Amino acid sequence: STWRGFVDEMTGETKACSGNCGNTKWICDQQLSESEPKLREWCYQTKVSWLNTCDRPMHTCTFHQSLEVIREAVSGKTLTLANSSDLAAVSNLWPDKKRLNLLWGVEWARVWLPGNFQNKRILVTTLLREPKERIRSFYYFKNGAPTREGFKAFLEFRRDFVLGNMTQERYEAEKGHQDRAFTTMSLLLRSCCEYETWLGDGSVAKAKLVLSTQFDLVGITERMNDALVSLGRLYGLSAEETARIGLKADQDKLDNSENKLDWTDEELSLTTLVAEKGTQIYDFGQELFERQSVSLFGTYENLRAAVETFEKMDPESLE
Repeated sequence: STWRGFVDEMTGETKACSGNCGNTKWICDQQLSESEPKLREWCYQTKVSWLNTCDRPMHTCTFHQSLEVIREAVSGKTLTLANSSDLAAVSNLWPDKKRLNLLWGVEWARVWLPGNFQNKRILVTTLLREPKERIRSFYYFKNGAPTREGFKAFLEFRRDFVLGNMTQERYEAEKGHQDRAFTTMSLLLRSCCEYETWLGDGSVAKAKLVLSTQFDLVGITERMNDALVSLGRLYGLSAEETARIGLKADQDKLDNSENKLDWTDEELSLTTLVAEKGTQIYDFGQELFERQSVSLFGTYENLRAAVETFEKMDPESLE
């Protein structure tokens, strides 16, 4: 939510509009099962009404629906590298026009894409979080009454799912259970396997290739301030200007860290297994961020100076 808030401020798009991305049904289908047709229809109508209030042309796509844009854009496509010997080289980023052509293939996303490329830029960014902590956070965020037993059941279900030991009968029987924290397949995938699913169609190698060729900036949650000043730099803002956004943004409003119980060895072991693919992608993302952030500022020292300025102006960002 912090990353999205900064992007919305930098682009001048409102939250309801940037989170729509052109497919008014997608987020409803992700969250509501087919067994809830009335709720789905209400959700559809609500999203359509929001879209109709957006200023045109729209120009930003954020939040969960942006995952589907990139997934559909790269699915089945051959992505070539400028530097095949160095996957994390910043020179592997495709030119803007080439990436626009790829995104244009997602027909429903054209509502916010530029119709022509005159004086336009394509900026694609994301924020990766350490996968084990991301999985744990998903459980605690989705569950109002978390327990040790519930978290263990949550992890065991996902372990069996990623290992291919899940039956359709068990999936249907446990779907919607409070401790399983999912009502649709999409929510299940987001809770365990988001990076490999939406970036790579299940492939770690493909996900890394997508990050390298399609993303201007791959931020890292555990280095949030470094990521935010890099995001600002990408959008032409100084560290001071980026910090001013932080001062008025409602950062970490969805933070649930105080509700989490400490890890047990068993929980950590289970989560490590579930997060195996995601961790490989995250580790590559860290390497890519190192290269991208330094490239944006010219030197590592310039990056550190920008972060220091940001943190002096927004001391709450250090908490």
